[in-house]
Amino acid sequence: MVDGYLEVYEKVISEQPAHISIPSIVKSRKDTLKIIQVAPDAFPVPPKDYGGIERVIYDLTEELVKRGHEVFLFGAEGSVSSAKIIPYTHKGPDSEKIAEFIKRTIPSIGADIIHDHTHASVLSRCDLSLPIISTIHDSRKNSAKNPIYLCQKALRIAGLNQGYYVYNGINPGDYEFSESKEDYLIFLGILYSHKGINYALDVAERTGMRLIIAGPLYDIEYYKKAIEPRIKANANISYVGSVGGKERQKLLKHAKCMLFPTVWEEPFGLVMVEAMACGTPVLAFGNGAVPEVLKGFPEFICSNVDEMIQKVQNMEFPKAKVLRTYVENNFSAAKMADNYLDIYRKVIEEDRS
Repeated sequence: MVDGYLEVYEKVISEQPAHISIPSIVKSRKDTLKIIQVAPDAFPVPPKDYGGIERVIYDLTEELVKRGHEVFLFGAEGSVSSAKIIPYTHKGPDSEKIAEFIKRTIPSIGADIIHDHTHASVLSRCDLSLPIISTIHDSRKNSAKNPIYLCQKALRIAGLNQGYYVYNGINPGDYEFSESKEDYLIFLGILYSHKGINYALDVAERTGMRLIIAGPLYDIEYYKKAIEPRIKANANISYVGSVGGKERQKLLKHAKCMLFPTVWEEPFGLVMVEAMACGTPVLAFGNGAVPEVLKGFPEFICSNVDEMIQKVQNMEFPKAKVLRTYVENNFSAAKMADNYLDIYRKVIEEDRS
């Protein structure tokens, strides 16, 4: 993940007009970099429970520091990192206040590159003299100059093939592995309709299996109307709230299967990778990045609820260790670094030619 980002950083360092005088340090591709990571402002880095974007930012930042780069992390209050942390002075979410804070602060820091992770890539609209890289953490068209999407489909459809794609990854060692499974299904994610929570409930009701639902709740009206009555009517279904730390690890590693019935253009779906790292299979609808993430296990992809129910009842899944190895080989931080490095070298060569 890291080396690849570095090449992109270096490509665009000389591309931006000088509006605000900020010193740039990089002289060649091999020099260590002074990098500003800009996180969204809703959750700290790393997140206490929910927050896949913040997990990715944390892993990237730690890798950069470990490799000798000087990194500044702009993040919500409570962020923890080996980098130099600059906490926001406002309460989020408010992308415009992020932009205002960055514009006031970075002239005194100086850097080679800004890496924008904000939802709207808000820094691309600012008059900054530093080059900016924007990771697009959703599947919408983005006007950022140097967008990096999280899957091929997002690049093709949302990005119109303008930009790059790199899969997210994790440090598998951070995830507890277990071959021993308990008799429950898990739905882990925000309780919005686009995440397909209603379909997970359908599966639980029609199979009679125990379902544990874990994730943050923001749309109270939707929950009260469409979700809560079904939970109260079924003793096998429980909602445990938003979970993190050891509790989250325990739920992931002991689940018999994770349900991921997403119905939107899923940008990536980090929780699928996290579940498989714990040795837990995933059944998912094939929207967005799902076919790319589950490319090694196409049998995990379901076209509808009936098919998902059939696969839950059959329980014919690969061994837990096979799932873990798949993540290690395809969605590790090391694999991401290799992929980014290939892309960024190409970008640098084109920029210098």
